[in-house]
Amino acid sequence: MLWIRNLHLRSKLILLSAVTVGLALSLACAGFLLNDLRLLRDSKIRQLTMQAELLSYNSSVVVAMGQHDQADELLRSLRSQPTIDAAGLYDAAGEQIAIYANSVDVLAPLRIPEKEGIFTTSRGDLEIYQPILEQATRVGTVYLRTSLHDIWNQMSSYSKVSLLVMAVSLAIATLFGTMMQDSVSKPILQLAETACKITSSDDYSIRVHSDARDELGVLYSSFNRMIEQVESSRRELELARKDLENRVEDRTFLLQEEIEHRKRVQTELVLAKERAEAASHAKSCFLANMSHEIRTPLNAILGFADLLRRGADRNDDLERRDFLETIHQSGEHLLTLINDILDLSKIEAGQTEYEHLRFSPHDIIAEVMSVMRVRAQEKGLTLEYDWQGSIPESINSDPARFRQLLLNLVGNAIKFTEHGGVKAVARLSAERNELTVDIIDTGIGIPANVCDAIFSPFTQADSSVTRRFGGTGLGLSISRHIAEGLGGHISVQSEVGRGSIFSVTIATGPLSGIPVLERPISDIISNLPSVQASESLRLDGCSILVVDDGETNRKLIRLVLKRAGAEVCTADNGAEAIAVAQDCEFDLILMDMQMPLMDGYTASRCLRDNGYTKPIVALTAHAMRGDAERCHAAGCSGYLTKPINPDKLIEKICKNLAGSDPSGVSFREAIPEVGDKSLMVSSLPMDDPDYADIVCEFTDRFTVKLAEMQMARAADDMQNLSQLAHWLAGAGGTAGFPFLTEAARELEEAIEQNLTQEIDDQLSRLHGLLVRITDATISQPELV
Repeated sequence: MLWIRNLHLRSKLILLSAVTVGLALSLACAGFLLNDLRLLRDSKIRQLTMQAELLSYNSSVVVAMGQHDQADELLRSLRSQPTIDAAGLYDAAGEQIAIYANSVDVLAPLRIPEKEGIFTTSRGDLEIYQPILEQATRVGTVYLRTSLHDIWNQMSSYSKVSLLVMAVSLAIATLFGTMMQDSVSKPILQLAETACKITSSDDYSIRVHSDARDELGVLYSSFNRMIEQVESSRRELELARKDLENRVEDRTFLLQEEIEHRKRVQTELVLAKERAEAASHAKSCFLANMSHEIRTPLNAILGFADLLRRGADRNDDLERRDFLETIHQSGEHLLTLINDILDLSKIEAGQTEYEHLRFSPHDIIAEVMSVMRVRAQEKGLTLEYDWQGSIPESINSDPARFRQLLLNLVGNAIKFTEHGGVKAVARLSAERNELTVDIIDTGIGIPANVCDAIFSPFTQADSSVTRRFGGTGLGLSISRHIAEGLGGHISVQSEVGRGSIFSVTIATGPLSGIPVLERPISDIISNLPSVQASESLRLDGCSILVVDDGETNRKLIRLVLKRAGAEVCTADNGAEAIAVAQDCEFDLILMDMQMPLMDGYTASRCLRDNGYTKPIVALTAHAMRGDAERCHAAGCSGYLTKPINPDKLIEKICKNLAGSDPSGVSFREAIPEVGDKSLMVSSLPMDDPDYADIVCEFTDRFTVKLAEMQMARAADDMQNLSQLAHWLAGAGGTAGFPFLTEAARELEEAIEQNLTQEIDDQLSRLHGLLVRITDATISQPELV
């Protein structure tokens, strides 16, 4: 087919039209000839069938009677039918009666089989076997045979005519294609010529022109647009070349600027290094301040503890109580420092969570002022609290964080004020749903250039303030984060020597429908410290059921409640508590939440289902978020965490019996170091024989339980080990060893996370603590 590919375009078009017409005519003529052949053959068969039927009808009597002469006469009548080559009449047995032949080349058979129908012979002739019937009975057969030579002669004539028509049509088509190809090939050849001219002359302004509106016209237009785009691209390329030259010049200029910028960066790095060194110096100053702040209470704790250990109190109860009070106050101060650092670390790590609860802002502010009044009175300062405008009955925020925020600000104001007083002024902006509290003091004031810096961690006005008043510089940083977490902010206005005004604003949540009060009954509610208040609380006549699986816990709580005047009954699991409560009427039930057989959650729900409506206070060694909600959902009225503080226990019972239930407070006790060999003495009053018995009994049980813990660890029985650790978390603090509570909680966490090395370390630590507790218990003087 290569020769076709190399043909000229005109020749290709002519060849295309000729071949197309030739193929079409050939197919049409072939179709006509085949159809005529079919029609002629069908006509031949019909004629032969009619002659056979006529001959059968005429010869029925002759064949039935066996009349051979009449049969020959009938067959001779076929001479008028030249298309019949041979014929014959046969009786019912197929024997010949008479035959006829048009030529000697074709003869009828002497005997025929018993069959009927039309058949084609091997020579292509047609033969028919037609039965002869006489009164519906076959008496013989008519045989006819004819050739198809006349049909083939006629088809030969048709073919010659068709070939002639095809030749004439092909000639006409070729002539017409020759005439029409010029209208197709000429525009294409012109387009190719124009393309060659543009290529050779590199002149892209040349265009092709055509008035045609067909596809060739579209081709011309597209070719012209393509040339225009090529010409435009050449112009753009030239512009791009010039632009590249300009950009190279600009880049050279930018490189020069980059060099200058790097020089500036180098200068800034030097300044950053100086700032980093300043920050390192500030850190060193902070560590020095923290060392001083921590060592001061530690010195007091260790010093007075050593005096007590050496018997320096000379058995003077007042002097011993003074020593203990000093140790307690120093411990509280140390705990405050550690809490501040932990709060700041949580804030900077983004782990601080805020609740949204309805509470009275007046109650929180009044409570803070009452707590801080003792410190103000110790310094001879006045402490006032006032509202400007209306007071919302409640707002939607986090009461604990709001209380912490105010305690920080009021505590700072009292610490930095030597003369005069501190005043808290609260006001409500109902339009913006904001509450603002101004803490106004007459203290030393803050220089204007450091008013923003004091909200940074570890920062105070200057080092002389730290040496004079102490502190870590964390309070205001924590306060700022809390204010922002509550949807507000904090600001300060100050004048050196005249005082400061710290303004804190928090979001109140929607206030629509919230009652608004005019003013509180009293601007300041004075409360004595909770320890003193609890000492005056009595439980005379109260019947209380204590439910705890720890014998030490039950014994200590029973002792505390009996000394407060209560009647106490105990149970060591939830099922026993339900049975006892059905038999006796109790004013209040103290329910441990983690017990064998039936835990406190199940027992509380059963008691409520059985109709018990009086208070149930939950006791648990856990202090995780959600525990209080879980206890309340089980039907508990209140919530306290172990270790049990006797004063808080009595206060919680009194408030529940009176219908008021503030949530319990938990704390974390520092665990003594493993290398420390000092004796571990219970915080309970060991000079009291009842308390001493409780501690000794706990020590014995602790020895047994620790052995069970070690066996459970050896058997890899983590479930039993976790239950034993939970027992120690509650019983240890109750017996006056709060560090055991913290150690047991850490052991529970290690078990939950499957930290095998940490579990072994905690068990070793507990063993060391047991040795020191046992030695301290043995060294205690015998009580009479």
